[in-house]
Amino acid sequence: MKKKFAALMVCLMMFAGVGSAYANGAAPAQPVNESMMESGETAFHVNKFEVLKEFRDELHQINALRAERLGLKKQIVQKQDQILDLTLTARENGDKEALKQAAGVKKQIHTVNAELDALWKKVGNEKKAFKLAIKDGSKEQAQKHIDSAIAIFGEINGKLGQKVGLFDQIIAILS
Repeated sequence: MKKKFAALMVCLMMFAGVGSAYANGAAPAQPVNESMMESGETAFHVNKFEVLKEFRDELHQINALRAERLGLKKQIVQKQDQILDLTLTARENGDKEALKQAAGVKKQIHTVNAELDALWKKVGNEKKAFKLAIKDGSKEQAQKHIDSAIAIFGEINGKLGQKVGLFDQIIAILS
């Protein structure tokens, strides 16, 4: 047992010595800029701040579209709740014709959802392209991508508006 422990200690010491030998050839660390330490900001934060200042109006447009989208989603949830109650009532009353008509409109909602998925993928690609353009320093390309993203967000809100209209049709059918 003592021999195994001694052999283990010899191996550990040998590997520790090899690690320190490689550490001697490493490049020294970059000195820290004292002004950066005092302000608490790095070059990345300063660059990000400048970019945000340049695209302030576009970011406000995106936030306004987001608020509109959330309002539409709220309407959709309220209408889904109403449809649930109406569907249960129609099933209790045995109104099969209204349920079949509602199912036809629900198929239209499925196509709208598929279109929404495609639009969300487009937005994701535009966001990635925007970030890459900012990283590369190409403000013209970044402007193009953010404008495209704003247009796609508008399309998404339009599709959500269509969805609200389809839910209204279902409510009218089941009422």
